Amino acid sequence: MTTCPAGNEHGGLDLAGKGSDETMTSAGASKPGQDLGGLAGLPGLDAVAGQLGRWIAVVRAEQARRQAGAALSRPVWKNLAFTGGPGAGKSRAARAVARIYHELGILSYGHLDEVAAATLTGATSRETGMLVGDAVQGAVGSVLMITGVQAWRDLPDHGEQMLARLYRELTDSRDHRGGQLAVILAGPADAVGELLASSPPLAARFPATIHFPGYIPGQLAAIFTTLASEAGFTLTPAAARTATAVLAQAAGQHSAGNARLAVQLLDQAIASQAGRLIAASGPPDPAAVSTITATDIPRHLHTRNAHPGDQRPGQYL
Repeated sequence: MTTCPAGNEHGGLDLAGKGSDETMTSAGASKPGQDLGGLAGLPGLDAVAGQLGRWIAVVRAEQARRQAGAALSRPVWKNLAFTGGPGAGKSRAARAVARIYHELGILSYGHLDEVAAATLTGATSRETGMLVGDAVQGAVGSVLMITGVQAWRDLPDHGEQMLARLYRELTDSRDHRGGQLAVILAGPADAVGELLASSPPLAARFPATIHFPGYIPGQLAAIFTTLASEAGFTLTPAAARTATAVLAQAAGQHSAGNARLAVQLLDQAIASQAGRLIAASGPPDPAAVSTITATDIPRHLHTRNAHPGDQRPGQYL
């Protein structure tokens, strides 16, 4: 029998480090969402995949009770809190959640709508409420991910208007839209924790928190190789070694654990490889078209938007 995860400080489920690999495989990844949207095989996201797998097991078990004819007057809230720095894989995980919820019949669509918390701030409390309401209503049937929630702490009311409106929208959604909505709040652990602690009623609607620890240089190199393969490229051994060295250097100079560094290095390598092929005389060798060599890897990563506080939405993995 799977042990239910222990509660966190907000009364929700703290999934980090609970359960075994066997539990995750058997209960969290055996039916819809078996590979957790690709998370289980992505370097550095093993712990996240384990946490998410245990949460999906909870959701799937409830769906099984519903299909067995049980009357569920108190269904599990499907909202989640994602904590961690930028480029830690939160967007990729949110897309996986959207797909899995759709496969399980919880949501009509497998879409993810991302919006930065800062863009939901209006000049007045009324305008703020309208922006939050519009974002939520526009995501009905999908997953809405609100990123960078630490921006709400800087508001005059410390985000109270935002949280109150979000609470109302989530409650109305379950009462009047059949639960056709799931919201993910994303940001640094301290900011997410403070927001939920400041509004216990809202915290009750976010039953699970999943933490994204970020990546060490070796994992960034493995992510670079994985993303290159997903883009249809093969790395020569020398290219892999060069990429590892460049990413280790970049990780020491910029925000630690940020997978956007690997994404940016791959973008630059692809551009360099394309320029090399175009400059070559005659048609390129078919194998060369899909091969990245050491000469395609810049010796220094030209970074952009790698500031530790960068929490803008977007799937960087």
